[in-house]
Amino acid sequence: MLEAVVRLLKQGGISSITTNRIAEKAGVSIGSVYQYFPNKQAIFLALHEQHIREVDRVMHAKINDNADEPLDRLISSLIDGMIEIHAADPALSVLLDSEVPHRADGSREFSIRLHGEFRKALVPHAKALGGQTKLDSRAFLLGNMVEAIGHALVLRRPPGLSLRSARVEASRAILAALTR
Repeated sequence: MLEAVVRLLKQGGISSITTNRIAEKAGVSIGSVYQYFPNKQAIFLALHEQHIREVDRVMHAKINDNADEPLDRLISSLIDGMIEIHAADPALSVLLDSEVPHRADGSREFSIRLHGEFRKALVPHAKALGGQTKLDSRAFLLGNMVEAIGHALVLRRPPGLSLRSARVEASRAILAALTR
């Protein structure tokens, strides 16, 4: 059913989402739609939760795969993860970012969990980041900068700016901010 919602969103935006159209597109009865989703808000939350699970999976893998790497490689890998997630389906990423309503507390829980992952990833680099006492603030900056820049690289990059050069500059900027 969520795949049907995604197809409808891409075809007609948020205004095209009705439970009848979802049932029709998914090839199920309207009762089946209501069995899983009591209302449209529940459908939108499920879309965001699916996206959050994917971000969580990719970021966790990038952190684990780069645990022993220098800080600049860790940062580049995290940016690559955000690019990977959003470049896989940029149209859906734009819709999730701009049109599909979501619940703020779900994103907050995810941000807190991801903050912990980023903090653990930064522990081996504590000295370069100003010591153990700076890890929380540095993890907060890293998480928010990677998220914002990762979205921007895929969804809002100007036509004349290559993804490769933008990615390199973004990595440098994040590294500079963390080690200042």
